[in-house]
Amino acid sequence: MARPGLIVTVVGAVVAVLLQAILAPFMVIGAAMPNFILAFVIANAVARPTGGIVAPFVLGLLYDLMGNGPVGAMALVCVVLSFVCSRLLMMLNNDTLFIPIVLIVAGTLLGNVIYGILVIACGMDVSVTEALVGRVLPCGLYDAVLALVMFPLLARLGALDGAPLKME
Repeated sequence: MARPGLIVTVVGAVVAVLLQAILAPFMVIGAAMPNFILAFVIANAVARPTGGIVAPFVLGLLYDLMGNGPVGAMALVCVVLSFVCSRLLMMLNNDTLFIPIVLIVAGTLLGNVIYGILVIACGMDVSVTEALVGRVLPCGLYDAVLALVMFPLLARLGALDGAPLKME
C-alpha cells in the first residue's frame, strides 16, 4: 500500500502543474507571474524533509517544458533548493514556525534569483538590473506568499505519514 505522504506529494504535484498551466497566466501582477511549481517544491521540502528529489526534478522539468526558458534550469533549481531546504530544516528545526517560514521565504527568493541568473547566462537578451529588480524580486515575493499558503496544508496532510514537522 502506498504511503499517505507519497499520495499527498503526487496529488499536490499534479495540482501545482495544472495551476501553473491553467491559472498562472491569468494571475499576473505587473511583471510578476506566479510559479506554483517552485512554491509547491519549497513548501513540500519544508513540510516533508524526507520527501526525496525525484518529484522536484520532474516538476522543474515540466516547468521548463511549459515555459520559454532554458530546459533544465528550473529542474536544477528545484532539486538543489529542495535538498538544501529539507536538510537545513532537519538541522535547524526547533518545533517553531519561525524556521520553516524563513526557509520558505529564503528558498523562493533564492530560487528566483538562481533561475534568473541561469536564464541570463543561457543567453536571454535582458539587462541584469531589469531581470533581478523588475522580475526576480516581485516573482520571488509572489512565490513566497503562495508557498506560505501551501505549507500549512502540506504539513497537516504530511502528518498522516509521520512527518517530522508537527503543527500543533
